[in-house]
Amino acid sequence: MKSQKIKKVRWNKNKYAYILIAPGLLLLTLIMIYPLIRGVISSFFTQKAASMQFEKFVGFQHYKELVGDKTFSLSIRNSILYTVIVVAVQYIVGLAVALLLNKKFKGRGIYRSLILIPWVVPGISAAMTWKWMYDSQNGIINQILMKYGFITENIDWLGSRTTALGSVMVTSAWKAIPFMAIVLLAALQQVDIGLYEAVKIDGGSMFHEFRYITLPGIKKISITTILLETIWTYNQFDLIFTMTHGGPANSSMIVPVYTYLTAFSFFKMNKAAAIGTISLVIVSIPAILYIHYSKKEED
Repeated sequence: MKSQKIKKVRWNKNKYAYILIAPGLLLLTLIMIYPLIRGVISSFFTQKAASMQFEKFVGFQHYKELVGDKTFSLSIRNSILYTVIVVAVQYIVGLAVALLLNKKFKGRGIYRSLILIPWVVPGISAAMTWKWMYDSQNGIINQILMKYGFITENIDWLGSRTTALGSVMVTSAWKAIPFMAIVLLAALQQVDIGLYEAVKIDGGSMFHEFRYITLPGIKKISITTILLETIWTYNQFDLIFTMTHGGPANSSMIVPVYTYLTAFSFFKMNKAAAIGTISLVIVSIPAILYIHYSKKEED
């Protein structure tokens, strides 16, 4: 009886919270969960491009096709390479910027505001701007490099198989570094200043301060941000699609772009659903790590 009363009290206490979040959960189900489930189911069927109706159950046929699909294998490799390098650059440069902005100097507030500009620029706008900068004939990057003698002839940054993916990596890192920097700056401001003073009293160097105070102090937010940026970067679509369309010769093809092209250029909806399902599994790995780490920190 006592346990039943406790449950009843808890329900009465929480029912208003459930009522308030119900519309949000319903909307989330309609616009995210339902399409996700339907996409996974779709990967096991065939259907016409213009139809929403499934035609025939084919099991793992679409997944078997992907095993021998060289473009898909290349897109997986490019996506992993793209994600690892971009996130690594984001964190290293973002941390350096955060450490700089954490120092006291004249105009610090202005610089803290200006640093956010690349991040708030819409993805398509950033892609178009960098695409013009990379232009082999009129791009400002070639002009600067030519002026200072770093190159002797124009480079087709987005038209070459050796430079296309790397060029988009630079754009992606440039756009995301401000977010990483601001988050790490917030973490740095939570570190106890007294700890740095203690290290100085003990004769420690700046390296010791960074290793034993700064890094442990921002460890939690660093791991969380890196995991989130990994998910976001892997799913990034707008920059590469706008700048290279996955080319030339699929050299900058990543999974989100290949999924889109498979669905809306080759009209193979179910194969695209299979690619999306595999991507879901891959992205779930850092997502699970993030959840596990969050629970561990709470405990």
